[in-house]
Amino acid sequence: MPDPDLPRRSNVGALSGIRVVDLSQIAAGPYATSMLGDFGADVVKVEPPTGDPLRQIDNAFGEGESAYAFSVNRSKRSVRIDVKTPAGREVLDRLLTDADVLVVSMRPASSRRLGLDFPSLKERFPRLVYCSITGYGEDGPLVDRPGMDLLAQARGGTMGTTGEPGRTPVKVAPAIADFLGSYMACNGILLALRARDRDGVGQKVGVNLLDGQVSLLPNLSVAYHKTGIPFRPQGGAQSNIVPYQVFATSDGWVVVACLIQKFWVTLCDALGRRDLNEDPRFTTNTDRVRNRGELVPALESIFAEHPTDYWIEILEAGDVPCSPVNRLEDVFVDPQVVHNGMSLVLMHPRHGEVVTVNNPIHLGSTPAQPWGYPPDAGEHTDEVLTEFGYDEQQIARLRGGGAVV
Repeated sequence: MPDPDLPRRSNVGALSGIRVVDLSQIAAGPYATSMLGDFGADVVKVEPPTGDPLRQIDNAFGEGESAYAFSVNRSKRSVRIDVKTPAGREVLDRLLTDADVLVVSMRPASSRRLGLDFPSLKERFPRLVYCSITGYGEDGPLVDRPGMDLLAQARGGTMGTTGEPGRTPVKVAPAIADFLGSYMACNGILLALRARDRDGVGQKVGVNLLDGQVSLLPNLSVAYHKTGIPFRPQGGAQSNIVPYQVFATSDGWVVVACLIQKFWVTLCDALGRRDLNEDPRFTTNTDRVRNRGELVPALESIFAEHPTDYWIEILEAGDVPCSPVNRLEDVFVDPQVVHNGMSLVLMHPRHGEVVTVNNPIHLGSTPAQPWGYPPDAGEHTDEVLTEFGYDEQQIARLRGGGAVV
């Protein structure tokens, strides 16, 4: 049983009173439901008898206790139910009678085969908001193909626009397709709940990883369709703004972002190089883009003369948009990140402190209150089933028959 001294779900959160049944696995769905749980929703994670496969990705906390699973499964309870058995399905259906949201992340054919697609559920649970997270969508040529973060980054354009010119395409290291899918799912769920509160009926929310990646391309796509010139990877630079890129310093890297003309002027002043601004080759951004080959090497030579901290001090004093390029170990000691409280410490009964990333959404009156540790698979099976009216003998029979674990 959970330690009574560990924090539990908030009863005053923005989503207090909302119950979410989470059938999703791996990353996109679980992270979405964790964020809903942070704001007070009662999230019941329904895992198969062997647990969410993500638990086996690594052994950072022990066998079957992966850091990846820990990172996306806070603020929820876990039950293990074999929904492929008649008895297990009856248990799931009882959970759904009192649920506001169901989240699934499986191929559409699998949902239909299990009777867990929206048409199979909407008549029995008319107020249910049904969220489906897929790789590519509900139909189309790829509907039956496996979908995952790397594949979506590749097909959706992220990898094709990332990396150094002429080099191998590079994936974004954070699981950007999965986690953007998480935010899209949360947004869709909240919109559907708003509509249900108004209209009295639930609806289907469909998000897929591929669409999420394509949705990140508005500026590049509009320019391409207007000019016919395809975007190619720029490394740490921007194709149509100069300077808007990373520069090597004597001990690291600094990013300078002269998005508008004002910042180009302030950069030249901060560098003590007003001659650059007065040079007709570099007067406007159009000029600078045209003459990138002359300007960028000159700036590279300047920035290579001093360490990153020196340049940050100089540039910030001159109101030039700039940033150090933080490695992962630098991020969580960055003064602004620390000030924003983006490190979250959860207490685990076996592992002690588990440090993860805090919820980035800041509400003034009902802030996020992440609670509890990422639960073991099925840790709350008895607790949840008891809440739904099962007695000890019934739970024992279900467990004996393999319907729950």
